Amino acid sequence: MLRAEDRGPVLLVVAVGWLLVLGTRVVLPTLLPQVREAFGFDAATAGLLISALWGAYALAQFPAGVLADRIGERRTLVLGTALVAAGACCLALAPTFPVFVVGAVAFGLGAGLYAPPRVTVLSRTYPDRDGTALGVTFALGNFGAAALPVVAGGLALWVGWRYGFGVMIVPLGLCVLGLWRFVPAGRSDAVVAAADPPRTIARRVVSELTDRTVSHAWLAMTLMLFTYQGLEAFLPTYLVAVKGVDPGTAATLFGLYFASGAIIQPFAGSAADRFGAPRVLAALAVLGVATLIALPAVEGIGMLTVVIAALGTRLGNGPVGNGYVAAVLSEEVKGSGYGLFRTIYMAVGALGSTFVGVLAGLERFDEAFLALAAITAVAAVLYYLLPELDRAEPEATDARASDEPAETGIAANDRDETAGTDAPSSRTVEPGSDTGEEPEPDDVTD
Repeated sequence: MLRAEDRGPVLLVVAVGWLLVLGTRVVLPTLLPQVREAFGFDAATAGLLISALWGAYALAQFPAGVLADRIGERRTLVLGTALVAAGACCLALAPTFPVFVVGAVAFGLGAGLYAPPRVTVLSRTYPDRDGTALGVTFALGNFGAAALPVVAGGLALWVGWRYGFGVMIVPLGLCVLGLWRFVPAGRSDAVVAAADPPRTIARRVVSELTDRTVSHAWLAMTLMLFTYQGLEAFLPTYLVAVKGVDPGTAATLFGLYFASGAIIQPFAGSAADRFGAPRVLAALAVLGVATLIALPAVEGIGMLTVVIAALGTRLGNGPVGNGYVAAVLSEEVKGSGYGLFRTIYMAVGALGSTFVGVLAGLERFDEAFLALAAITAVAAVLYYLLPELDRAEPEATDARASDEPAETGIAANDRDETAGTDAPSSRTVEPGSDTGEEPEPDDVTD
């Protein structure tokens, strides 16, 4: 059981920490209309602000894995959570817009430092039930992404937008104490001395990106993340500015978007096991095209609720797509190499908010979402063209019985969230591999 051998507190504090980190990350887009009014910046600047947060989040992931190997998961988790709390404090108290930007960047760096070690510490703590432990953590993260924007939106209406950020500071501080108290102090089992230098890893990743299958999958994932970033950054603003929805209702609908994604992810993983990842990815992308086209056309709370709930199904692409890429990459670039791979594609995908912000500044909000539909359609074609992977039954005991750890250090970063939504996906097996174990992919909101 998950509570056996006093391991329950580790799971609880790490999962609650991810709830706060992921949920608070989504609060910024929710409060963006009020923040823009307070500091007087345009939509293009708002897009750059969200891109800065996500860029910092992406850039921190590879260093987070290295830090977890060198100083241990506990210290890395504490450092990440403390940075998130400091960022939230800056966001709540910022007297000027530059200070607000500093807070957003600090928050992004802290969230990026938290994501990889949360996976590795639970994998080591629950070697027999790591999938279940991570499932609990990802589920709480999705709950935070759905619920905390509603709480922050309500506070913004009742007492002011600064309280929407400020209310997170004390829980994050308590989480820092809990992580230090309950997370084991030992370092991960990764052997730092055996790690390749970053420049060597980068050369290997670039080399594999030239492979047709990897490059198609990478491009499709980047396009989907690009559209996700544009949606996450400006969906609440769009609902308020274009659809005439009040900010509180917009925050609720934004939470529905993430709740829908949380529900669809396990079904997407099961469907990928049965029908193949490329078919599921293409089908979800096609549904994403239809909902993005429908969004500018519908009016009224009822129809918006239906469309946004359907729009959230696109988040099912995250775990399935990352699982596919993890399977086709060679063993040489798994682990820290895959962390670098994620940093690259997330940094490029983060430009989606800037793209939508520029069009919104030109009063072309509807056209921005139609452009995102076209980009999603390209991703759907790329997904459909991906080859199916050979599958084999994993031997559950092999990795655990081996002298080498099944997942250590940054290798477990393969599990992390893209698109703001974390859920474990089915395992896939690398073609030609003689082992059945594969790192579980991340979510994505990621």
